[in-house]
Parts: sequence; structure tokens; C-alpha cells
Amino acid sequence: MLQSSRLSLQAVLETANAEISRGDAREIGAGELAIVAVLAENVTLRKALADSSESAEKKQQLLRTLFSTRTTDTALRLSELAVSQRWARTQDLVTSLEVAGVTAVAAAAQASGQLGQVEEEVFRFARLCESEHELARALESDASASAKRALIADLLAGKAQADTITLIEQAVLYPRGLRVAKALDQYSDILAARQQRSVADVTVAKPLSEAQTQKLAAALSASYGRDLVLNVQVDPKVVGGVRVQVGDEMMSSTVADRLAEVQRKLAS
Repeated sequence: MLQSSRLSLQAVLETANAEISRGDAREIGAGELAIVAVLAENVTLRKALADSSESAEKKQQLLRTLFSTRTTDTALRLSELAVSQRWARTQDLVTSLEVAGVTAVAAAAQASGQLGQVEEEVFRFARLCESEHELARALESDASASAKRALIADLLAGKAQADTITLIEQAVLYPRGLRVAKALDQYSDILAARQQRSVADVTVAKPLSEAQTQKLAAALSASYGRDLVLNVQVDPKVVGGVRVQVGDEMMSSTVADRLAEVQRKLAS
């Protein structure tokens, strides 16, 4: 996001957290994600709501006309604040509402003592989508929403928290141009942030043992000065070593990267 959108997102999240602290987080999350679902499928509407040349009052009135009977009062107030902000891109408005909605779901899971479990379940489902290509194709196909919900229910019945299923359905049904795994990884970042932790995407040449994973997590957490949740992925192409990305920061010690650096120097 550009600076204007980042500042607007910050304002939305500050208000969202204030609303969450005094309201029903799960209800707020459901209401916000319901608005995102509509905007994700209506380009004309989201452009109108993000249009900086229109007055905030006019955009807020449009929101009330469309959603006053379709969502919660709190979700509507939060969306009214969002459309009054300046957004560099239309999609940034929708992203801010989605982040607010997922944050509320995370807060609800946290209040019930299930946030860590939801985070783990979302992460595992994202990895399943990456490894099982037929599943990813089915979830990203033109199949009906009811068919996709049924598939998710078959896969997760009795195996996942209700908040996990809410987030997975949102990512599958309204991915906004993203692969399902990528959308879920973004949700994982929000879930981790709710626990005041960051997510480190770790790529290794071969699977790590539990002891190796814990040792690496401890070392990285000490290096970054905060707790890190490791999303470990195996890619034989890295040859050896480890590649770590935390946010926009990349740390790498893989053989493949060192060879690539040598090749760049030879070519220069």
C-alpha cells in the first residue's frame, strides 16, 4: 500500500479494535466480512465507495442504503469510517475492511481461548491447498458457492473450529484475485499479529525435525526481538541452507541463492 492507504488502514484498525473491545467481536467480524463479500463481486460499487472525488457523506449514505438491513450497526459504522478515508487504490478500501473483519474474528477466537488453534488450522489448510493441486483447482474453480462450502464442510467437519471455517470460506469464496493459499497466508499474518507475534516464512531444502523447528524459532525470535511463528515450506530447489522472510525483510543462506549471486557477479 502507498502511504495514504496505510494511514487510512491504520485509522480503520484503530477504530475496529476499539469497537471490538466493547462489542461482540464475532458479530463484528461476520458483519464486516459480509460487506467485503458484496464489494468483492461488484467493481462498480467498490469504485464508487473509494472515489476520492465524492464526498464522504454521499458514500456513507450509499453504504447505509445498501447495508443497513444486511449487516450489524457496528460493522456499518466501521465501513462508513473507511469510505471517508483516502485510498490510493480501490482495492485498498476493500482490503482494509477485510483486515478489520479478520481481526475481529481473531479477537473472538482469542476471547474463547482458541486463537492459537485457529491460526494452526488456517496455516495447515493453506499448506494443503499448496500440496494438493486438485483441491486447489476445485476451490478456485467456477463451481457454485454452495458446492465449495460443501467441499470445505466435508474436509473439515469435526476437525476445525467454527472461526477457522469462517476464514477459509471467506478466502475461498471471495479471494479477490488471490490464490486461496495466499489469501489464507495473509489471514495468518493477522491472526499472528493478534497474538503480538509475527509470521516468518521459512523455506528449507528438506523437512525439519520438531527439535530443529523449535531451535530455529528461538534463534529467529531472538534475532528479531519478538516472538515469531514459523511457516515452514520445503523446496528442494534451495539446495541447502534456509531462506527466511518476515514481512518485507528477507534473510537467506541457501546454496541456490549464493550460486545466483555468483552468477550475477560473473554477468556484470
